[in-house]
Amino acid sequence: MNKFQDLDVLRKTDLTVEEVKRHPAFANLPENQIQEIIITIKTITEIAFNFNDISNKPLEKSLKVAKL
Repeated sequence: MNKFQDLDVLRKTDLTVEEVKRHPAFANLPENQIQEIIITIKTITEIAFNFNDISNKPLEKSLKVAKL
């Protein structure tokens, strides 16, 4: 059984505190720590998407390399 079978990778909404609390590892954390976890996940996701966007562009355009 694939544990990611029902994962919506194209979701348009942020994770909620309730969704995070459903995971046993986070069930007993206070809300402020869960909010920090959500912010961290968003930040890492943005970095990954930005890196992917940059890595798919030609090197000259992404780094603005001057031709000699």
